[in-house]
Amino acid sequence: MPVLAVFDGQANWRDTHVCDGWISDHLARHGVRWGRGEADGQRVLDSAGLFYLPTADGYLGLLVEGGEWVAIPAGAPHFFDAGEAASPDGLPAALPRFEAFVEEVLAMTGNDASDE
Repeated sequence: MPVLAVFDGQANWRDTHVCDGWISDHLARHGVRWGRGEADGQRVLDSAGLFYLPTADGYLGLLVEGGEWVAIPAGAPHFFDAGEAASPDGLPAALPRFEAFVEEVLAMTGNDASDE
């Protein structure tokens, strides 16, 4: 299940969306596509990852699972975090990294990260 979080310019978490249609429509406004399974010219991710996309108003954080893909226009700025120890270069320190993002989403849904 994808999760799209909207952050303001100071990296404050503003909105969270899990509806596939809303996510697809919102990403399309930024020239980004997302999907599941095989798609022409797309590499399907093997495991979960977090994409950050700068916008005019802040950042979009898109959490995807293994078996999903994201198509970002060539040359568009973005960051990818798959939970490695190193922080993506250039990503504002105030934005949550992969593990913290997942924990926040689980907390919002009433789940405990230690149960996962």
